[in-house]
Amino acid sequence: MKISTLHFCTSDSWGGLELYACTLMSELKNAGVNVFAICKKNSKIEKYLIEHEISYSYNPSSYLVSLSAIKFFRALIRQQHTEIVHVHFHKDIWVASPALIFNKKIKLFISIYMGVGAKNDLLHKFIFSRLNGIFTSSSELNSRLHHLYPVPANKIHLLPYGRNLDSYNIDLEKRNAIRKQFNISPQDIVVGTMVRIDPGKGVKDFVASFTYLNKTLQKKVKYLIVGEPTRKGHLKSKDSHYESHCEIYYKQIQSFIIENKLEEKIIFSGFQKDMIGYLSAMDIFVFPSRDEMYSLVVLDAMAIGLPIVAAGASGNLQQVIDGKNGLLYKVADSADMALKIATYIENPELRNQHKDEARKFVENNHDMKKSIQQLINFYQQPI
Repeated sequence: MKISTLHFCTSDSWGGLELYACTLMSELKNAGVNVFAICKKNSKIEKYLIEHEISYSYNPSSYLVSLSAIKFFRALIRQQHTEIVHVHFHKDIWVASPALIFNKKIKLFISIYMGVGAKNDLLHKFIFSRLNGIFTSSSELNSRLHHLYPVPANKIHLLPYGRNLDSYNIDLEKRNAIRKQFNISPQDIVVGTMVRIDPGKGVKDFVASFTYLNKTLQKKVKYLIVGEPTRKGHLKSKDSHYESHCEIYYKQIQSFIIENKLEEKIIFSGFQKDMIGYLSAMDIFVFPSRDEMYSLVVLDAMAIGLPIVAAGASGNLQQVIDGKNGLLYKVADSADMALKIATYIENPELRNQHKDEARKFVENNHDMKKSIQQLINFYQQPI
């Protein structure tokens, strides 16, 4: 008999969290699990669910705690014969947990996709008391999460991100087309990143690193930045689509580029759905985020076979083994980042060695089939 699951993800945004939550729903459906979702109306999540033929409904209230939403949710789980509720967007726990507080037959899980602070107040103790389990992709976070959240260690589980490795192959046709579009010659070495333009993501660190490359290397290299400033969840009429602090940060980066006459060297492509194509266009991947729990895009770059240069902090330390499958630099240190980039440019053999090891890391630790089976096993464990 199929497992019947209901997934909460009412985020307005569309980033790693939302994309991966949707991917999990799709993969679970492909594995024979019944999947139903609750999302935000007119969100990109809703669009994904439609495209992948996943049934869904909306949360009837925008309030964090809502009696009408709790009542609606209780009726929905009866209607769907739900056995498992899986929360992907943190605030949704404030509907799911109270709705299930007297229903112990349905299992409640939450996934954590980014770093968190301490939540040990009485309200959180009540909300988290109903949880059957927490999933994260970070063993480092798991080791301290029971101190941050009022949840016993035996309810905190490591669930590695999964990747469908068959789809991660360099597409030469797209590589050539994208490089031609941005006036990148076949001889140019493309150093790229794929990240939101947000102060915490270190995009300015990345741009500044170009100025630390020697003049000979600068002639051989172009930087490609795939991403846009963080989008607002709610827009007023004629309002900007982006968070104000991210727009300011983006303008600061643009001013730096103009002041240093780098307009022809630093390319912004904006947000792109064709991740495989744009990763294919790169030769070296840089992940400049200053504090990341465990990066999906780093896994994507590793899976497609790119050598990685990453900040030596947080989740990067679990993904990038310095000198084996990538190179780590001092956090926020553009000069040290440039040194590591130059190491790869000047040593093609090292690039090839590290990109092969990067692919092996993903194959050994992040195969989607294994991750989905592990998740199903958690769902099926007795309460």
